[in-house]
Amino acid sequence: MPLTPRTVVIYAHPYNKSLCHGILEAVIRGLESSGQDYDVIDLHADGFDPRYTADELALFSTGGTIDPLVKRYQELLSRATRLIIIAPVWWSEPPATVKGFIDKVMKRTWAYDATPSGLKGRLTHIRQVLLMTTSAAPTWYLRVACGNAIPRVFLGTTLRQLGMRGRKWVNYGRVEHGGPERRRAHLAKVARLAATPAPGRG
Repeated sequence: MPLTPRTVVIYAHPYNKSLCHGILEAVIRGLESSGQDYDVIDLHADGFDPRYTADELALFSTGGTIDPLVKRYQELLSRATRLIIIAPVWWSEPPATVKGFIDKVMKRTWAYDATPSGLKGRLTHIRQVLLMTTSAAPTWYLRVACGNAIPRVFLGTTLRQLGMRGRKWVNYGRVEHGGPERRRAHLAKVARLAATPAPGRG
């Protein structure tokens, strides 16, 4: 039975005056203006620990966890048809908090199965992923000089292996330049993207 459309916003920035926080507010405005159901996961406000400890690793083969936040996040993701991930780009890729979220939450037997031919993603009900980032470097530089890691690895490999579809990267490069008009235009853009429902059905 198809899921009712629902967006989960994953926010990963520690500073509430950052442009990422402005993007979060714009995304929420877009979702609410279009009457969409959504949940917000604020990794820093939640105190999420991205470390994969020895005790957590002991449960790897069964897909278990000792972290109650992991269980709560899995419950939210189980109902999601779209993800919007908001984070800075540090050292050419999303920060460790986001990587730790993938490591700890995307458990074996829950998010994927290991088969003789490779991983088989279970999260096929997530039919759109919007990764909204900010970076000091220009977007073209991240693509050309830094290995294009976000589209190729994070979106094109990791999230694809988990079964997520419709993966798109929206970056605000040269974050320290451009002035308020450029920022306002970008915030309006991400609000429009959030207000547009994910295509298709689950």
